[in-house]
Amino acid sequence: MPEDVKDVLYSVINEIGRDKIRMDVTADIKTSEKYFMDIVDKCTSLMGSKANDQTLATLCEGLLHFMLTASLLPSERKVSLRGADLDIVIPSTRTLGKNPDRSLVIQVVGGDPVTKVKQAESVQPHRENIWFISAGKLQTDRRNYHLSSTGLPYSRIISDISAFLAEKGDRELKLLHGQ
Repeated sequence: MPEDVKDVLYSVINEIGRDKIRMDVTADIKTSEKYFMDIVDKCTSLMGSKANDQTLATLCEGLLHFMLTASLLPSERKVSLRGADLDIVIPSTRTLGKNPDRSLVIQVVGGDPVTKVKQAESVQPHRENIWFISAGKLQTDRRNYHLSSTGLPYSRIISDISAFLAEKGDRELKLLHGQ
């Protein structure tokens, strides 16, 4: 993550309070949606003219990494599996290899999505389990979380990951969130 985007992101997170975010999100996963909206709004305001598709994608990825940790959801980040570079795998590459129907591959797109799509498809045979994050809406039939005002809002991604894991019977999630 470019230092300036990272600096802006973590200054906003620190202003709110890392521990406050962690406590709120672990107590109620839906609070992540408000934090996503607030943090993205503050960061884009601070970035001003530097907020383009690439920097916003970087911001979204960094914020997602933080929120996955804060919410205690199992994930692996920036991994390589069978030659494919993957941004995020839920819950793990081990599960993806053995039970791909119980795993998500989430790719962050800051430019042309073709490479990201091909890499995800090479390891995840279940199309519905390939999700994208981008600044603007992509022309895709896959789940695309983005910052624009129409479609699937980026702010819902943690809630949706949590719901996916609960639906697939991920035991770690049940232990952590009492489901």
